Amino acid sequence: MDDLLVIGGGSAGITFAKFGASLGAKITVIEANKLGGDCTWTGCVPSKSLIHAAKIAHTTATAARYGITAQPSIDFAAVMGYVHSVQQQIYQHDDAPEVLHQAGARVIEGRARFYDDQTVEVNGELLRAKHFCIATGSHPKIPTIPGLAEAGYLTNEDVFLLEQLPKRIVVLGGGPIGCELGQALFRLGAEVTIIQQGPRLLPKDDHAMGAALAQALKAEGLQIYLNTKTLKVELQADAKQLTIQTATNEPQTIVADAILVAAGRTPNLHNLGLDAAGILYDPEQRIHVDQYLRTSNPRVFACGDVIGRYQFTHVAAQEAGLVLRNALFPGQSAMKYELVPWATFTDPEVGHVGLNEDQARAKYGSSLRVYELPWSANDRARTEDSTQGFIKILAVGRKEQIVGVHIIGQGAGDMINAAVLAMGTGVSASKLGGLINVYPTRSQGLKMTAQRSFTRWLEKPLLQRALRWYFR
Repeated sequence: MDDLLVIGGGSAGITFAKFGASLGAKITVIEANKLGGDCTWTGCVPSKSLIHAAKIAHTTATAARYGITAQPSIDFAAVMGYVHSVQQQIYQHDDAPEVLHQAGARVIEGRARFYDDQTVEVNGELLRAKHFCIATGSHPKIPTIPGLAEAGYLTNEDVFLLEQLPKRIVVLGGGPIGCELGQALFRLGAEVTIIQQGPRLLPKDDHAMGAALAQALKAEGLQIYLNTKTLKVELQADAKQLTIQTATNEPQTIVADAILVAAGRTPNLHNLGLDAAGILYDPEQRIHVDQYLRTSNPRVFACGDVIGRYQFTHVAAQEAGLVLRNALFPGQSAMKYELVPWATFTDPEVGHVGLNEDQARAKYGSSLRVYELPWSANDRARTEDSTQGFIKILAVGRKEQIVGVHIIGQGAGDMINAAVLAMGTGVSASKLGGLINVYPTRSQGLKMTAQRSFTRWLEKPLLQRALRWYFR
């Protein structure tokens, strides 16, 4: 009998297979499609590969400002060939069945469902284990828009299969997926319009981040519609006509060759036999778990997108590690989400950890201090002509405890990890500002922003009078 049977071979499932087996546990992973999950095939890996190729095209096209004359010739099929080659490299190195077998795990290809509260059925075979974990991921959420299904649309599940780039693309959704893919496709030669139903891009980030990103994308040439509803979609010859309406204007039409839906994610819950296993869930939303990631069936855990919390590869892997701890060893450890970072890999990038400014003001009121620094104050950013954006540090109390950090600028996705370390180890804003950083680096911007806590004291009238007296 297995110690742990996992349904789903994405980020969490692979973590179980590699680390669980390394502990000597008997681990079985069941995957209905292909090991690697969304991250390898429809998410992180292909999108970041496409973004990289698009940035090279953009840098080449704008090289004249550096005294270099160049004009890119873009072979979109070859670009997609590069994307697929990266996927295969990562799959063969990290995700392939042979890799997991070598780690000591068993892999079964097939669709699993619970037969009863302690049995799973796959390929007609009944399997039992001491514990189970559901890690089946999610799929794109499709908005209810008249005519959308008939007109046809793309999602992250098929956009990377394109061999030709549509000339005009409308992106429905201004979250991370919509912004990342929208900018990348624009840089590769498409005319791109992003339609966001809410008041800003990146609605889960600090409010200033979405506004700054919208400004950057507009400056580059993308069309951005905020507070805008898509009323209907109609086929028009070989094109698609969208009727949209902003909060203040009359309905208008946009003609596109392709529609990319990036309107959120829905957990994969169907056909899992959850009722047969006594597992509580909200249809189309999430599986219920406690702080230990255990479902209402004490034998069964769940993690990743199916529990509807943070839909990130790094969070799924972290949750998988916690499930291994709770399933294989005595005692229980709770999952903590206070320091979950994330990044949106647009250009400029956006990094987030902790509370945003609205949340921090609601919680701490007048004791909140906000320190900001524009990227134009960073010498490395100046040398690389990448001065778009700023850094924001939120601190509270006399000890200047950091409760949130938000960065929009080149390299923000890497820089935010230093903020996670500072917050996780209790480093105050003033102490962060006093550390020695290599010059010139982008990460020095984090130190420079934290140094604003010093200037806050220098601006106090009493201290100013005392200093004038001392240096008289």
